[in-house]
Amino acid sequence: MSYAIFYNYELFGDVIIIKFANKPATKVEQRNNITVIYNDEDIIGYNIFKTKHIVKIKAKGLIPLPADSLIDLINALLTNENLNPLPYKLQSGFVVGYVKEAVKHPDSDHLSLTKVDIGEEELLPIVCGASNVEAGQKVVVAKVNTFMFDGTLIGEGKVLGETSKGMICSAYELNFISGQDDSGILILDDDAIIGSDIFALERR
Repeated sequence: MSYAIFYNYELFGDVIIIKFANKPATKVEQRNNITVIYNDEDIIGYNIFKTKHIVKIKAKGLIPLPADSLIDLINALLTNENLNPLPYKLQSGFVVGYVKEAVKHPDSDHLSLTKVDIGEEELLPIVCGASNVEAGQKVVVAKVNTFMFDGTLIGEGKVLGETSKGMICSAYELNFISGQDDSGILILDDDAIIGSDIFALERR
């Protein structure tokens, strides 16, 4: 099950937002402090209200790799309303990649066609719009079916006829306060381990 958890008290108040899909809401159902959001008959999200008295969440947006204890708390609230619990989130979807190839898109002045090693059997083809992408870099890749910090969901598609399976991320897109210029991708140190989850160290 792919899902993302968001919390930002300053922007949205005391509400835990859970998203399963980027589809339009066609109806909502209120179950005490939980709003169930539907697209037709499919549940696409939950909004869970009034939780700050039982859990303190310091996040300001996406929680890439929520602690098991937070999932346990959410699941207790969900099951109390006869809603299906969430599985533990073992990976954030943001991993270290190594750019094996980077060439200019034949039909674009600013896009590059890259092939990226994320430690899996096949290289990922990713169309990248950053001006600073080059072969030989270690970067952060958002895999397909990963929710970004702005709530968008990374999918597989075509850009000007070229297949793209993922996204090479900037520091801004990763919600890092400090980092390189927002106009370019975040370039990692050479000792970064290909395929490793960049948010794993934050998981408790």
